[in-house]
Amino acid sequence: MPFILPFKLYSAKIDHMLILTLIVLLLGTVFSEDLYSEFVKEQVKGIPLKKAVIVGKGDNKLITFINPDCPHCRQEWKELRPYLHKLKVYVFLLPFKRFPESYPKAFYIACSKNRLKALDDVLSGKFDSEPPKVKECPLVYEHIKIAQRLGVQSTPYNIVLRNYKVIEGYNPNLLKELGF
Repeated sequence: MPFILPFKLYSAKIDHMLILTLIVLLLGTVFSEDLYSEFVKEQVKGIPLKKAVIVGKGDNKLITFINPDCPHCRQEWKELRPYLHKLKVYVFLLPFKRFPESYPKAFYIACSKNRLKALDDVLSGKFDSEPPKVKECPLVYEHIKIAQRLGVQSTPYNIVLRNYKVIEGYNPNLLKELGF
């Protein structure tokens, strides 16, 4: 019997410590998410949204950084496209030097008169065999600078504006996060 009592006391001590540790971790996560959201909110204030390729209408808003040749960006676009009547998307184009064909595609989108059609054309793969022959568009270089300022290094990179949540990479739950 003498071993049972100390063991139970020790065990109870661990349970209380474990519960306390879990509470601290959970509260820390909640507070850190709030702090991170506030940080993102401040970062968003510095993004010149008027310089984005703006498509869609609606109260739900999304900032997205995409590369015209990124397969995950294309998949995401297919999923977002049907919701543009309820969703406003601020698209920032981020071509990569290691994919030189992404530059003329980005120029085509950024300086097109019909940017929605240009996005559809490029992201559907219409120009995969032969990139569009277009002049450089200075807006693309502004998009690249904005991405660099934010530290965006990969695509897709999304910021859901209703809760300032950052979603890096393709996420099949993006529509859910947007409230759809």
